[in-house]
Amino acid sequence: MTPTQVFLKENYDARYNTHHRKVGESEEAEMVNSYTPSKCPYCGSKKFKKNGYKESGVQRYKCECNMSFLPTTGTIFDDHKLSICEWMEYCLNLFRHVSITADSWNNKNAFTTSRYWLQKLFLTLEGVQDDIILSGTVWLDETFYRVRSEDVEYNDDGSKLRGISKNQICIGVATDKNHTIFLVEGTGKQSQKRTYDTFKSHLEPKSTLIHDKDTAHKKLVEKLALKSISYASKDLKGLLDSDNPLYPVNRAHAILKMFLNAHGGFMRDDLQGYLNLFSFVTNPPDEMLEKVELVINLAFQNPKTLRYRDFYGLNTGA
Repeated sequence: MTPTQVFLKENYDARYNTHHRKVGESEEAEMVNSYTPSKCPYCGSKKFKKNGYKESGVQRYKCECNMSFLPTTGTIFDDHKLSICEWMEYCLNLFRHVSITADSWNNKNAFTTSRYWLQKLFLTLEGVQDDIILSGTVWLDETFYRVRSEDVEYNDDGSKLRGISKNQICIGVATDKNHTIFLVEGTGKQSQKRTYDTFKSHLEPKSTLIHDKDTAHKKLVEKLALKSISYASKDLKGLLDSDNPLYPVNRAHAILKMFLNAHGGFMRDDLQGYLNLFSFVTNPPDEMLEKVELVINLAFQNPKTLRYRDFYGLNTGA
């Protein structure tokens, strides 16, 4: 190789090794050992005891069922080869709205790895919006996101479906300026039943609801005894942000669209996973490292696992 090629290779290898430290090189054992399993991941028993350490320094446990396990067993970190700190950096990039394509370039990961990690993050964040209840003054409105171009449906004569059709996915957004929720309501135009079913457990009864005059909100207002302040959409067009009474929710719509567009042609079946992620990023705490810590806590406290081969449907040879 030429001197320039040698220089480039050495620096590339140095950066790659920095981003891809092995578990035993990352000093993560103390952090992993701080999470004591609540039960055996194999039989569910709480009768287990410490049983030495791995070479990496991670604590081993042995259960009365005679199975050995680690704090990471049964979690998204189960049998991981690379250090958790690399996964932490991956999360930080996503929280800053970096696409997984760009993250793959930055961290020198295969795109397949980044996509697999994203699904593990979605799995960890399942239900992350379930306990959010908005109160006081709440701004609510729906926005729409198109299906992928290859999934667009047409009329029998080949013409495009008119209006808000099943080619558009309805996303309900509501905020009380302290917390914001983002939930899939279905495809096509929203209905009273879908809107009520989507938001009924997320709004405190008797709150004040600021929204447009869409009839889909009627059941929600009546059932939760909300104080309704509504505006005709046509009267809001062209208003400055400072004059628009729906600005808080409109701003959430705009930032959400930027986030989704950064990820390109993702599978729409994953949309709620992206919305959970965006909600997690949008809501407190504001400090990104605190968010990463929350994700790691969720991973250990509510163990779920996803094997690479299972995710990609690879033949395991069985």
